[in-house]
Amino acid sequence: MSLYDQPGREFLWKRWGCPPPPKVELADFMADLRGVGVTRAVVTGRQVVSDQGVAFGTSNDYIADCVKRYPDVLIGFAGIDVSSGDRAVAEIERAVRDLGMKGISIDPFTARILPNDRQLYPLYEKAAELGIPVVTTVGPLVGRFGDPYLFDEPTADFPMVKFVYSHAVWPQVLDWLGLAFRRPNVFLEPSIYWTNPGCDAMWIAANGQLSDQIIYASAFPFASLNAMEKIRARWDWSDEAWHRFTYANAARILGIEEG
Repeated sequence: MSLYDQPGREFLWKRWGCPPPPKVELADFMADLRGVGVTRAVVTGRQVVSDQGVAFGTSNDYIADCVKRYPDVLIGFAGIDVSSGDRAVAEIERAVRDLGMKGISIDPFTARILPNDRQLYPLYEKAAELGIPVVTTVGPLVGRFGDPYLFDEPTADFPMVKFVYSHAVWPQVLDWLGLAFRRPNVFLEPSIYWTNPGCDAMWIAANGQLSDQIIYASAFPFASLNAMEKIRARWDWSDEAWHRFTYANAARILGIEEG
């Protein structure tokens, strides 16, 4: 929470319609997860690095330590600074091989690098080599760096990589759905913005042709952990579509066997 309670962040909380939650110990957070019925949870790192270390975000060693404390529940994704070149590729290798991370999380907009820029291809190549998914932050706050058309080329060039686009529901709802329709390795995660005007098409798709490519995430702390209840109450879901949305699709991305 120390990343998001700084001066100037009040605008974001107002936009998302919720107050910043209090800082809590990891054990209390895990109890909250159990309270809402979450059996496995992905924790994604986010970071910008400098020669002195992590300039913004959390270290991947910290994420790995959290996972080690609750290995049956937490799944760690490494935060990767896309602007750090060979160092970024090396960090992916370290995070997966040494820290046991199961994927990577990138924020091209923080480096002002478009997602189809060839600078990012070594990262995608390493993800393909290691067989790990890539989570990319998109959504209305990143502007042109979240244009779904920019992701068409890399998702076509790396069909073996599962690309998860975080907050990919608004404002270009139909364009994101079109990308997922074209590319079966594209997964849309519509957290935070699910009730924004024009988002109903996402839920129609989640109950129809794209039911195996849309996944749930709370994006906590930006939405409450019980947001699933609100989503299920707002739209009509088949039992099969709901299971895919809240568990099966994510399990397939992560290589988790269904119990």
